[in-house]
Amino acid sequence: MDKLVNFLLVGLGGALGSMLRYGMTLICAALNLSGNAATLGVNILGSFLIGLFTGCCKDGSLLLLLTVGLCGGFTTFSTFSMQNVRLLQDGKIGLAAIYIISTVVVCILMAWLGYKLGQTR
Repeated sequence: MDKLVNFLLVGLGGALGSMLRYGMTLICAALNLSGNAATLGVNILGSFLIGLFTGCCKDGSLLLLLTVGLCGGFTTFSTFSMQNVRLLQDGKIGLAAIYIISTVVVCILMAWLGYKLGQTR
């Protein structure tokens, strides 16, 4: 039963996070800011929030709701950021550097590849 409740809480948090992300896009558009500004703002705020929630919440349903759900729906960059904080805290600086560089480079390349493949349709 706990797994089902956690599953539903993550879904609820994800829905709220997605709506907040879209809301940030609407606010930036109303302020005549680019979509890039919205994405940057979401990534910065989401990274701060996941750090805050991880720092102040004990493991459990509330943490899942706020981190995997809310922050995950708002921005997956927040999860990436927190994972790197943990690697650095564990002294795994080289692994963190590899993870950061490979994630950014490979994800940009894959976005480009997907875009190019999508243009062939």
